[in-house]
Amino acid sequence: MNKFKKTLASGLLVLFTVLGFVACDDDFSTIGDEVIENNNFSTELYVDAKVRAYNKRLNPIQTNGLPVYQLGKNVDPVYGTTFSSLTVQASLIDGSENPEFGDKSQAEEDEDLTDFEENELVTEVWLNIPYFSSSTINDDGETEVEVDSLYGNITQPFTLRVQELTYYLRGTDENGDPQAYFSDEDYSGSLGVTLFEDTAYTIDTDPIEVIEVDASGQIVRDENDEPVIEETLSPRIRVPLDTDFFQQRIINNEGSIDLSNNNVFRASDLFRGIHITAENTDALMLLDFQNATIQIKYVYQKVNTQGNDDPSDDQVEPEKAFFNLSLSSANIINTFNTPTFTQDVTASEENLFLKGGEGSMSVIELFGPDTDGNGIADQLEEIRENGWIINDANLVFYVNNTIQVDNAQDPQRIYLYNMNDNVPLEDYIVDQTVNPSSPSLSKAIHGGILERDENGNALRYKIRLTEHMNNVIRKDSTNVTLGLVSSSDIRVATSGQIKTGTSQKEFIPTVSNMNPFGTVLHGSTLATPEEKRLKLEIFYSIPESN
Repeated sequence: MNKFKKTLASGLLVLFTVLGFVACDDDFSTIGDEVIENNNFSTELYVDAKVRAYNKRLNPIQTNGLPVYQLGKNVDPVYGTTFSSLTVQASLIDGSENPEFGDKSQAEEDEDLTDFEENELVTEVWLNIPYFSSSTINDDGETEVEVDSLYGNITQPFTLRVQELTYYLRGTDENGDPQAYFSDEDYSGSLGVTLFEDTAYTIDTDPIEVIEVDASGQIVRDENDEPVIEETLSPRIRVPLDTDFFQQRIINNEGSIDLSNNNVFRASDLFRGIHITAENTDALMLLDFQNATIQIKYVYQKVNTQGNDDPSDDQVEPEKAFFNLSLSSANIINTFNTPTFTQDVTASEENLFLKGGEGSMSVIELFGPDTDGNGIADQLEEIRENGWIINDANLVFYVNNTIQVDNAQDPQRIYLYNMNDNVPLEDYIVDQTVNPSSPSLSKAIHGGILERDENGNALRYKIRLTEHMNNVIRKDSTNVTLGLVSSSDIRVATSGQIKTGTSQKEFIPTVSNMNPFGTVLHGSTLATPEEKRLKLEIFYSIPESN
């Protein structure tokens, strides 16, 4: 039994699980290390901190080394339409370097004085790229599979094309650092033969039952004359590739130096990878490349010795085998094209525009200017002199539902980070909470999870930065500039590069690079209604006078 839920509230179980998380305004967790519970202290709320929030349009961003990749079309009412394609480098799977096809190596076959050849022949080649999905057992003992990585119109047929990549994707740059590839890469001039094309391809959300065939290509049947199911695969893109191509490029090169190890294989022009496009589609697919492969099935001639040493009764029989190429061990590059992203996000600070990928982020500065030039904001100096004990601190961002219309796909999380050093805040680090059913909603105390109103509409995001405020106010830590990005799963704490066109490197959290969705939040200007305005809430304790 298959159950596919296509709603705007659905998302990746692993990375894009969309569930409501509602925090009460009156209750707040105090995760600071100086919480006061003493009658000699009183607790107050401070909401007059100066907060400046403004937008930054993102140049092309690094799109290799991501946990999740996109293919297809994403339509956003604010940020326009984004088309995503994929360029994937092929690799030998660990342990399969210098592979032997059949029972004997090519060298052993060449040395065989009987002139016996195994004659390996490719019968099928399958490209396998799973969707993100989960399975559960219902009350009737049936397995239900839920695919939660598809968006838009998934029933409309489209053109799915897989082409040979002829371009060499190097692993390191001229400085010996990992090579960064960006969202504006163009490999259209580096494509070879078409390995698969279907102009009426449709997305299938059912598990795939692979029917077993014997070495002669005949379907294997059970005692009831029913086809035997060899294996059941999770929902995925599974399409046949050109068998002659892989016969010539892989199987016929048994014993070649080009298959001796991954360094040689990736650098040679034997088979460098594939380029995947989805044209004329209204669907967006988020794909699990950690389990993506090209499976080459072949048959070869095997000697059946009949279990003895007498060669006179030996028989040559066909035998099945397979060989897998990895699509997850080297470079995978997402290319984005958003020709209709015309929103001028830097024209005003009244709204904050967050868009994942090659989109937009916001910059947040706390406590106002430093007029005396001593390196510390004037307001922060005043607060430090008060001797406050910080119990809780939050930034609360309200969704601007006038601009962010109801049919928009809001990101499930937003992520606040130390923009000076491109690292998480202390609150992120100390929050070890785990959501076992929805791992992407872990670190719930730190928050940033979308909250919805009673009608299911996007309401706000609340981010706790209690430890960060304790460090800044009580421990004289640097009042760093904060970055805010669209996200999905903040457990991924790495950063990718922003293309600058210079030797100066800029970085953006990976969670923004891999997230296709956007939102619009109210800013901190006076033009924003008071009840929706971005504020820094600080709950603090002070000694009471005797």
